[in-house]
Amino acid sequence: MKTMLNWLKGRGEYGQTLAEFAMLMPIITLVIFGLVDMSRAMQAYVTIQEAARDGTRYAVTGRIDCDNVAVQNRANCIEEAVNNRTDHLANTDSITVSTRHWNFPLYADPATENDPGTQCDAVEVEVHYTYEPITPVFRQLVKNSVGMSARERLVNEPYGTCE
Repeated sequence: MKTMLNWLKGRGEYGQTLAEFAMLMPIITLVIFGLVDMSRAMQAYVTIQEAARDGTRYAVTGRIDCDNVAVQNRANCIEEAVNNRTDHLANTDSITVSTRHWNFPLYADPATENDPGTQCDAVEVEVHYTYEPITPVFRQLVKNSVGMSARERLVNEPYGTCE
């Protein structure tokens, strides 16, 4: 009889555990999805940083030998180098690439926009991306998207004499 009473007495704890779990589960789920969204955002940011670096590395060489563009010029080839690095991102339509250069030897402002410059000029490639969270709660929190940008600046190689 005593064991039967102990069994009945401990039975109510199962319901309490279930109720506590039901109260904590939405919070645990929100934390897990928040970590997933933050990880995706960090991965996207690192990707566009690498894309800007790849575009700038291509720009400093002075090459015009890209494969998948209709018009062969340096600006289009730089954009292709950036797109090759970012092709796995979720929203690739929102990626924009801009180039600018500062003339050698003064490198004075203002920069010339949408032009990678010539030998010995400083060139900068800037990549803009719009990240969209997958979790509805975080999407509402950031008003549907987060704008990210990364840039890299190098000096064009002297593939001729610098004047």
